[in-house]
Amino acid sequence: MIMKRIQSMTWFIGILICISCTGCFHETKTPALPKVILSVAPFQDTLLPIIGENKGWFKEAGVDVEIKLLPWYSAQEALASGSVDVAMGNISSVIGSHNNFPTNVYAYGFDIFDNGFAIMVRPKSGMKTAQQLQTGTVSPEQAARAAILQLKGKTIITTAHTDMEQVVSYAVRAAGMTMYKDVKVIDMEPDEGLAAFLRGTGDAYLGGIPQRSRALKEGDVELVSGPLLGPSEINGLVTTTKFMSSHEDELLRILNVIFRIVNYTNQNIDDSARIVVAEMNKDTAAKFTVDDFKKYWNHYEHYTANPEQAQQQILNPSSPTYWKRRWDDTNDYFVGVAKTIPKPVDPRNVFLMEEVQQRYISKYGAH
Repeated sequence: MIMKRIQSMTWFIGILICISCTGCFHETKTPALPKVILSVAPFQDTLLPIIGENKGWFKEAGVDVEIKLLPWYSAQEALASGSVDVAMGNISSVIGSHNNFPTNVYAYGFDIFDNGFAIMVRPKSGMKTAQQLQTGTVSPEQAARAAILQLKGKTIITTAHTDMEQVVSYAVRAAGMTMYKDVKVIDMEPDEGLAAFLRGTGDAYLGGIPQRSRALKEGDVELVSGPLLGPSEINGLVTTTKFMSSHEDELLRILNVIFRIVNYTNQNIDDSARIVVAEMNKDTAAKFTVDDFKKYWNHYEHYTANPEQAQQQILNPSSPTYWKRRWDDTNDYFVGVAKTIPKPVDPRNVFLMEEVQQRYISKYGAH
C-alpha cells in the first residue's frame, strides 16, 4: 500500500516536471525596447523629460530613454561625439555650434521662450526700469531703449557666445550702441555669474529663469525683460542627421511623450513642479521652488501642447514667435557680433521641424 502511494506520488511529480519543462520550451522573451540617450540641463524647462521618466511614459510609448544630465552648452558636442542621441536644445545652440558640429540638426520646437530673459540690476543702481520709463506717451519699445541706454559704459555679467549674450546684444544694438564697446561683458556660467553679481560684481546680470528668480528674491529688479530683448528663442529637441536617418520612429515616440508631459503639467502642475524642482535644486544654487515653477509655467515661457499649437505659434510666418525670426537674429549675432561662425547657417537640412511635424501628424494626429 505504501509502495503504491510512493509510485503514485512519483508519477504525479513527473507530470508536473514535464508540464513545467513544456512551458519552458514555449516561453518567449519580450523584445527589448530601442534605447535612446537623451540629455537635459538643470533648468526648469529642459528638465521636463524627467517627468516622463518618473511616470514610465517613455517605456509605455515603446522607447527606453536614458536621461543624461549635462551642462546646457555641452549638449551639442555630446551629440556630435555620439555620447547622446537626442538633446534638449534651441535654435541658438544649433546655429552657434554648426561650424564645429555640422551634422547636428534642430528637430522640433515646443517651448517658446518669449518672456524668459531679463536683464537684472540692483535696486540702488540709479537706473530706471523700462516699466518705470513707460508712460502714456512712451511706447514699450521706446522705454526699453531708454532703459538699455543707461548701460552705456557699464558691465553686464552673462554667458558669452550663447543665447544669453545674444539677447543682451540685441538690446544694446537696438538702443543704437555697439556691443563690447559701449557695454562690456563679463563672461561667466549662469550660476557663477549670479553669485558674482550678488556679491557686487558688474552693473547688470542676465542668466536663465532659475537665476532670474533668485535675483528677484534677493531684491534685484528687471531693467528690461521678455520680447523687448529680441525674437523669442524656441527650445525643443535637437539631434543628428545620422540619428534622424535611422531612428526617426524613436524620435517621434519621444516627442509624443513630450506632448503628454506638457498636457499633464497643464492639468497637474503641482505634481510636475515637485518632480522638476527636486531634481533642479540638486544641481543649481537657484533655490527654485514649486511656487516659482508655477509662476513661470506658461507665463514667462509658453509650451505647445500638440502639433496644431506648434503650427500656429512656431511654424506660422505671421506669428510673432515664428521660428525664422529667431533663426535670422541668431545668424546676425554669431556672424556679425560674436564672430564665432564664418557665415550664416542655412536652415535647409538643419531646421527639420516642418518635416518632423508632417511625419508626427501622420503617425499620431494633430491634437
